[in-house]
Amino acid sequence: MNPTNFSCKALLAGVSLFSGVSASAAPLEETRPNIILIMTDQQTAGALSCMGNPNVKTPAMDALAADGVMLTRGYCSFPVSNPSRASLMTGFMAYETGVRDNGDTMKPEYEQQSLGLVMKEAGYECLYAGKWHIPDVEVPDRFGFTNITGMDDRILVDKCKPYLQKKYDKPVFFVASFLNPHEICEYARNESLLYGQLAPFDLEKTPNLPANFMPPTYEPEALKLEKQWAPMFHDTYTYTQDDWRRYLYAYYRLVERVDLEVGRLVAELKANGLYDNSVIIFTSDHGEGVAAHQWNQKWALYEEVVNVPLFIKAPKSKGKKGVRNDKALSNIGLDLFPTVCDYAGVKLNDSYTGMSLRPIAEGSADTLHEHVFIETYMSSARVRGFSIIEGRYKYVLYLYYQNREQLFDLENDPGEMLNLAVDSRHAEKLQQMREKLWPWAQRLKDPRMMKGVRPLALPADKGFYQD
Repeated sequence: MNPTNFSCKALLAGVSLFSGVSASAAPLEETRPNIILIMTDQQTAGALSCMGNPNVKTPAMDALAADGVMLTRGYCSFPVSNPSRASLMTGFMAYETGVRDNGDTMKPEYEQQSLGLVMKEAGYECLYAGKWHIPDVEVPDRFGFTNITGMDDRILVDKCKPYLQKKYDKPVFFVASFLNPHEICEYARNESLLYGQLAPFDLEKTPNLPANFMPPTYEPEALKLEKQWAPMFHDTYTYTQDDWRRYLYAYYRLVERVDLEVGRLVAELKANGLYDNSVIIFTSDHGEGVAAHQWNQKWALYEEVVNVPLFIKAPKSKGKKGVRNDKALSNIGLDLFPTVCDYAGVKLNDSYTGMSLRPIAEGSADTLHEHVFIETYMSSARVRGFSIIEGRYKYVLYLYYQNREQLFDLENDPGEMLNLAVDSRHAEKLQQMREKLWPWAQRLKDPRMMKGVRPLALPADKGFYQD
């Protein structure tokens, strides 16, 4: 039987759609909360004044963080928009959904069990405003959402007002997806910005360069080749240090630009009784290089690129407030789906490896995953990359070229400057981290990943080699 002929109703009834994936819906209850997801695009976790960054002022985002739990170790599943968003809307890794670059279309079986359809079938009014990009810029009707407005931060809040003022006879799942600070891409290419040029500024107003501005020891050759072969995206190859400072200044102004819109949206939520008693999740689809290791844009697996803002506010009186959690590891691409389903009363089976953030939000737990897995694909260098983060250590593997492996101690080296993969004193930890990639290679059924990872993770597997 063709799995694409199943409906989301079958999914919620517990019928397996593919590969044993199924879910069941709990009885509808009037007490189920509204669920609101607010997203920015290309915002690194450190681009917040509540994270101690003196170069940016984000009062609206800071206020959201203060009203709930801020997880400082939230990671995207894939540091590119379309793959990351496909994960957010399905709860599966990008390679599983068939989306590994911005032009790829999601496999039909994953599309048909995506979050909007699941929530609609569970009895929620599903509303979407802003950037979709899976791969269409605007959300198509087939994903279960009512499309309030397309991608334009300048009008998003005003377009949402009638929908937020309306009284519904069912709970609401509302997504507001802003573009900024993604306009930094246009800024770097010296293009016109979509929402208006930045005011002129002098060099003395710009931030100093980050402490990890220089490349790390034994930097992977794959990163150098990606920059060399993709000048349109990494158009900073002629940058002077002063140019990088201007880049940082522009980036933080774009963060502030979207913070203003987030503040306006929150004000509308409060004015219409949709704030206190709603679950509110704030995150970004991926981060931004912000001049760390002289990197701009995304794709790379450095912390600035993969670590994203993540706040969750439970309904009033049910959650913690003003808590900063530095322990809980979250892959938001896997964890958003079960979090929303948890609050909506939708039960998922164990085919979903993500975990609900609800215990973190409500204070019954302060840890989540033992480790998080991240994947990437750099299309110009034609190389895939993977990362495992566990505790204080981070392991990175790019499949091709020189210096393929990186191992960092994030506690002692948060800027990722010293690659421990080449240090024999850390050989045991290196091997432990390698071995954690192998189950992911098996799960994804990715032949190239399996070929690249197996000799490292299972060096004693004699059956794999031909003498």
